Amino acid sequence: MADDAPLAARVVIPDEVTPIAPFGLQMRVMLRSADTGGQFSAIHCIHRPGEGPPPHLHREQQEYFLVLAGTYRVQVGDAPAREVGPGTLIFVPNGTVHSFSNVGATDAAMLDWSLPGGQDRYFEEIDALQAGAGFDFAAIAEVNARHATEFPSGH
Repeated sequence: MADDAPLAARVVIPDEVTPIAPFGLQMRVMLRSADTGGQFSAIHCIHRPGEGPPPHLHREQQEYFLVLAGTYRVQVGDAPAREVGPGTLIFVPNGTVHSFSNVGATDAAMLDWSLPGGQDRYFEEIDALQAGAGFDFAAIAEVNARHATEFPSGH
């Protein structure tokens, strides 16, 4: 949710951002929800060949992905899966099942915006679970529920 605090202009350099590795993925939170008054968050993601999330949805957020490098196979809603490359913009309305995976032979990268913000906190919570002793299905399910993220069966 947006708040009325004044926002600060920012220039964010990827190498100056502390990386996180939720689910073993390489990510850098470029803009946190707190940086944008809750309006959105932006995350730079690198996926090794074969990596990507299973089909899932976000009840309270829409997402935009901009492919920066590599080749992804993308499935959004009922549309046919497509292979896409750099420059491709993907829009995922809230409540829409989607998935993607790096189908290339080299690392692929994308920038992920979630509106409103919150995806940054989701991935930071998952990353923190991995660092402690609490990384199990029950703990992940609690984080998923708290962030209205679902992994529907049958997809």
